[in-house]
Amino acid sequence: MPGIPPAAATNKTRAIRDIIGFQERLSRVYIDRAFEHWQRLAVPVAQLKSLFIIANKSGTNSRTLARYLDVTQGNVTGIVNRLAEQGLVTRAPSPGDRRIIILEATQRGRQLLSDLIEVHSKHMVSILETLSQNELAALRAGLDAFVRAVETYRGGGDSS
Repeated sequence: MPGIPPAAATNKTRAIRDIIGFQERLSRVYIDRAFEHWQRLAVPVAQLKSLFIIANKSGTNSRTLARYLDVTQGNVTGIVNRLAEQGLVTRAPSPGDRRIIILEATQRGRQLLSDLIEVHSKHMVSILETLSQNELAALRAGLDAFVRAVETYRGGGDSS
């Protein structure tokens, strides 16, 4: 690492490796918990992923959704049909080009996503309540720094 003394670079590299390891452990544990909840939903994961994209990317159409999901437009048609049948999304012609159909999450679709976020938040509160005040302060400071780093990195031209 340019400009960083070798010992500091080694410590920084080790710290980064440890953080990645913690993130992997957290993902394994937390995804298992999320999956338990998702299994109880009446919406399959592929449809749920599509609903998240439609709700969060305004102006989404079938082509855009297919690109995000890395599937064919034919696959997307089936997914969108099932979401529409459940009252989770609507389709409407684009005001600029009536040949393009814009997908929008309905109030019911947005509520389903909101409910998922609420379950996640309640679970996080239960976990965080087990930490001491000092541990919470350290975690808060670390997450604040991490969010700032992510925002800076995204501002650097990476749109993913």
